[in-house]
Amino acid sequence: MNGTGRLEHPSGAVYEGEFRDHLFHGAGTYTFPNGAKYIGPFSENKFIFSLSASPVQCLK
Repeated sequence: MNGTGRLEHPSGAVYEGEFRDHLFHGAGTYTFPNGAKYIGPFSENKFIFSLSASPVQCLK
């Protein structure tokens, strides 16, 4: 599948967003069975995390 859609897992997890070659790829929202959410980019079924901090923030 390519494009946007929704996938519901038997565990209660839900993915809504972009697919490429049947994989989560692009912007999406993954809702875990406990209700926690990851909203952001995906690449080949993997979350893409980005953390940044300026040196000033690290010194506080």
